[in-house]
Amino acid sequence: MQRRDNPYTPGAGRRPPTLAGRDDDLNDFSSLVEVLSSGGAERSLVYYGLRGVGKTVLLMELDILASEQGWATTDVQEVGSQADFRSTFAQMASRLLREMSRRHRLRDRIERALGVVKAFSLLAPGGVQLKLDVEAVRGVADSGDPEQDLVDLLREIGQTARAAGSGALFVVDEMHNLAASSLAAVCMAFQAMSRDALPVAMVGAGLPDLQVRLMKAKPYADRLFEYRELGRLADASARMALVKPAATLGVDLDEDVALEVVRLSAGYPYFLQEYGRELWNAAEGPRITMADLAEVGDLVRDQLARTFYGTRFDLASDAEQRYLAAMASLGAPPYASAAVARAWGAESQRQTSPHRDSLIQKGLVWSPRRGYVDFTVPRFADYLLEHQPIRGFDER
Repeated sequence: MQRRDNPYTPGAGRRPPTLAGRDDDLNDFSSLVEVLSSGGAERSLVYYGLRGVGKTVLLMELDILASEQGWATTDVQEVGSQADFRSTFAQMASRLLREMSRRHRLRDRIERALGVVKAFSLLAPGGVQLKLDVEAVRGVADSGDPEQDLVDLLREIGQTARAAGSGALFVVDEMHNLAASSLAAVCMAFQAMSRDALPVAMVGAGLPDLQVRLMKAKPYADRLFEYRELGRLADASARMALVKPAATLGVDLDEDVALEVVRLSAGYPYFLQEYGRELWNAAEGPRITMADLAEVGDLVRDQLARTFYGTRFDLASDAEQRYLAAMASLGAPPYASAAVARAWGAESQRQTSPHRDSLIQKGLVWSPRRGYVDFTVPRFADYLLEHQPIRGFDER
């Protein structure tokens, strides 16, 4: 058992060797592509869930599936926390058209579409625009209305894809970072794609409040997309994700080891990969035993504390860190904002509202319903209670 052969891949957006528990998602997406390719109408997919549940990995897999079925794709595009709507979609559209150009002989059609992309990008803040060796098409996607302009842009993409006998897939990660006006434009554009039966789809992913954000942007968004929550893996799928990569290389995990790791990880894919990596590195092989698990338990917990939890905790200001610790001190989630304020030591909830809003903006907490908050990171409360208890802030 050499470290260089270690099959486990903890990390952001790193594909595990066994993508367990996602077969239904893969099959449903394949059906979506088939329906749109045949001229039918189908809803695009939006995934939401906590950090570390494999949203990015699933998007990568769906991107590959679309490409294998002859579609042009954007690859997985992560929306930054200060995303510029026009630049983001112009870059994705340009990538789609260049891929179509490589696959199909539609030079004039694609050059016109690139001209529409350029016109769309000219209105980006600060005059930022893509370096495209074409003239901007006037009067299309350049009205200044983000909703209508995105409709025009995607319609141009869709008509080009249809002419090529292909399709176009936008793959958008961290979608919750888009402003409400940008989400509204996305909703309106994909409603138009459905109405026109154009072969353009989106697969988006974000934090647990993404569905609510879309519905606030456009009330009809609840019917526009197919929403899927990604959570922890069922025990059988979690066991497969842990056991199969090792077995493929001739290494067996004792059954009691597999069951205990599934319990310790609570079925979260990222945690499973961390345990798998450290078990592989510690074991002499060809079997991984409970003695190996005992050896690496503290190492995995320390690794998660430093790289998964600690880095996120450090994103918060001192007052925000105290807010996180106050949440954890209250027991089981979700947490009433008023109770968190009291645990924080505030005289009123209004005093802590800026900290709450900032933590939501930073993607560390979310609001499952009005007046309540919860963590976006699984088992964050356990980490805080052990490493950053609320009483520690009183001693600073």
